Amino acid sequence: MLFHSLDYFYFLALALGVFWMLWRHRWLRLAVLLAASCVFYMAWRPEYILLIGGSTALDFFAGHRIHTTEDERKRKAWLALSLAGNLGLLFTFKYYNFFAGELSEGLRAWGFDASLPLLEAALPVGISFYTFQTLSYTIDIYRRRLEPTTSFIEFACFVTYFPQLVAGPIVRATELLPQLQRGPKLEPEKASKGLFLIATGLIKKVAIADLLATSLVDRVFEQPELFTATEVVVALYAFTMQLYCDFSGYTDVARGSAMLFGLELPENFDRPYQATSPADFWRRWHMTLSRWLRDYLYFPLGGSRVGPVRAYVNLFITMFLVGIWHGWWANFEVFFWYALLQAVAMTAHRFAFKTSNRRRDAVDEWPVRALKIFANLQFVVFSRILFRSTSMENAEAVTNRLFSETVSTAQVSLTVWLLLAATFVAHYLPRRVFLTFEQTFVKLPAVMQGVVLAIVAMLLSLVATAEAVPFIYFQF
Repeated sequence: MLFHSLDYFYFLALALGVFWMLWRHRWLRLAVLLAASCVFYMAWRPEYILLIGGSTALDFFAGHRIHTTEDERKRKAWLALSLAGNLGLLFTFKYYNFFAGELSEGLRAWGFDASLPLLEAALPVGISFYTFQTLSYTIDIYRRRLEPTTSFIEFACFVTYFPQLVAGPIVRATELLPQLQRGPKLEPEKASKGLFLIATGLIKKVAIADLLATSLVDRVFEQPELFTATEVVVALYAFTMQLYCDFSGYTDVARGSAMLFGLELPENFDRPYQATSPADFWRRWHMTLSRWLRDYLYFPLGGSRVGPVRAYVNLFITMFLVGIWHGWWANFEVFFWYALLQAVAMTAHRFAFKTSNRRRDAVDEWPVRALKIFANLQFVVFSRILFRSTSMENAEAVTNRLFSETVSTAQVSLTVWLLLAATFVAHYLPRRVFLTFEQTFVKLPAVMQGVVLAIVAMLLSLVATAEAVPFIYFQF
């Protein structure tokens, strides 16, 4: 059930109607949220609801035992069980086939006639997101930063809450559980903001991301030999904007939908193409993932509080896993190199920063800042050859076209040029411009808000592709 399909809005309207009819009854409203979330997820593969149910039951019980057990060894054992169960599922579905295939080839190369069985199953949608979400619960309980909930249905709602279930943002128990425990309030201003976010997210996805994909990006990566070097460069910029609008568009619809239930989800993007360095980029892009790995991996490894060599190793490991997280067995090789590239860039930037003796709070003059933004954007754009390619052969073919010394742009349509110009200009506008649009919409009478939304829906129907295109991050 895709956010930009009519089925989703029928589903959302029904879920909201029943939820708010029962909002005074705590157990009933939680039951509605849980049922709606299960229906939403089962629209893809009904049987995979068992995986979420298993993770939910494991972490609910493990969290309770971690909290009530005083023996430190037993507490660590229950935490280890939670980690092994969740990460084991994640590894099995995302990476097992790749390593099994590589090991089988290695055995045959050594003369053994052996072949490990492969997993014949589709990748569960959103497994990377809800796995990290449930792990935050048991880890925070182990650290004594969170009291476990005694309500299984409450915890199940936290794990499965449908707006952010399949592509984030990654919400921690400390952020969402308290909201589920108290009674919701649907404030008119919050509801209006939610509708505005949904409309914004749909515009990003349908009118920008999908059009850039079908007009140029998909064709270039499917048959790069048919395009000139200049057209490939334009396609890389187009994919950079497509990916941002696709993922941030999903986040906008997720946050907007949550607001209609009286709940708040964290922001996941902060104009990432205004970043001045790799470190700044990852503070702005998929922020909930970056913060999760910082708090649950980088800091536990010692962060930067250890010696300088260990600090670089910790940073490298964290950034490498950020990159690997985005891949799965079918494209593991390209994401291995993508992860390695990101890790090297981050550690190199840290080394350059440390050796320059520059103060962390120093402010650049605008020409220097603009140059840094431009340079970092080029790294992001061209490193995404690996992100978009389906294989190393595909990545090599696209890269070879960049050096083909051909300059025609005949296959770049006016639509692509206009979208790229408009979206990049919009991306670099001050934040207050978008806040003004939002505040103006919120202040409109309800009837006028309805008119605006109807006009947006009509215009989107005119530019929408024949079939709804899945969100890119569904594959992670």
